Amino acid sequence: MLEIAILLSSAKLMEGLFVRVGLPRVVGYIVVGLVASAFNYQMSEATRAFAIVGITTMLFYAGLESSIREFMRGLKDSGIIAVGGVIGSLAFGYLCAELLGLRYTEALGIGVALSATSVSLTVKTLEELSKLGRRESQAIIGAAVVDDVIGLALLSVLIGIAEGRISILGIIEISALAFAFWLAVSFVFQAISKSLFRVISKLRAEAILLTTLFSILMLFSYVAAYIKLSSILLAYALGLGIASFRYFAKKLSKEIYPVVALFTPLFFVYTGGLVKFSEITQLELHRNIAFILVIVASGLLSKIIGCGIVAKLRGFSTKESLIIGIGMTPRAEVMLTASMIGYEMGLFSLSSYIGLLAIIPVSTLITPPLLKYLYTKSSTM
Repeated sequence: MLEIAILLSSAKLMEGLFVRVGLPRVVGYIVVGLVASAFNYQMSEATRAFAIVGITTMLFYAGLESSIREFMRGLKDSGIIAVGGVIGSLAFGYLCAELLGLRYTEALGIGVALSATSVSLTVKTLEELSKLGRRESQAIIGAAVVDDVIGLALLSVLIGIAEGRISILGIIEISALAFAFWLAVSFVFQAISKSLFRVISKLRAEAILLTTLFSILMLFSYVAAYIKLSSILLAYALGLGIASFRYFAKKLSKEIYPVVALFTPLFFVYTGGLVKFSEITQLELHRNIAFILVIVASGLLSKIIGCGIVAKLRGFSTKESLIIGIGMTPRAEVMLTASMIGYEMGLFSLSSYIGLLAIIPVSTLITPPLLKYLYTKSSTM
């Protein structure tokens, strides 16, 4: 309780400071986590649990603000953009091999790790800027869904590379099942949302609408985690399905927003705390700084170029394409997991592992200001 009190109050104080100087509030949350990590503070399981609740409800809330029809309309573009980002990541992994003299198996592993996008930060920034309903914002979220499915398959590839075996059939099976489950949740709740609302409304219990949907949200998040699918993106699918019944969606949005506002900051504080400075200090940075900078630059440019070029080819404007590329840049828990697996199984050297870790704070700190700058610049032109 004391930890949560300190972290939440620190996040809000830092938020006030960052907003005052014109930076997105989410950066302030991340800085609190980075400071905690710099002092080797290990956050408790309670904080982690509340953090997951915060980000899950935030993506559910984002789904309520959209619609399954809009999402499906842009899914083709989103899917191609996601593939562009993955190709860009694999290409920059190969470039790392050429520039740094790495084994090609290690370079392929780096490309796989770079493929994993985490758009929670981007979604929060877009919501703060009131841009969630824009075409490029929907493309980013749609691409994140496809990217999550591809990332799940590529994680299997990474393990296969480290163990000297790759099952193509298994990768296809995992991807198909994950995407089918995601779509099933959206369409089932689109079909039953009106009936569900009528049934819930007849129950005479306090806050029954919020309680019932929150329970369903937690249940499906558990199922997603159990089958190794992103629980936060499945929460978005649930929100999309309910959003088809606008009265239900608006009423639920109003009720669930206090939960979003209360616990979402903890997620970004926790994300900042994932960066382990104790591991970074194990490496002689002055001798490996160029090596690390190449990997960090590859991590940033792979999504900006890969997703941005494809978005431009799909008819987005230059500014929209740049926003999509930058919006797909943040990395967090999935890339961290891939990096740890690769390092523990001997696929990555310590220098490569630290370079991948360094992408997390760099991408999370630069993405919100860049997005805000692009939107502010366009509004003043």
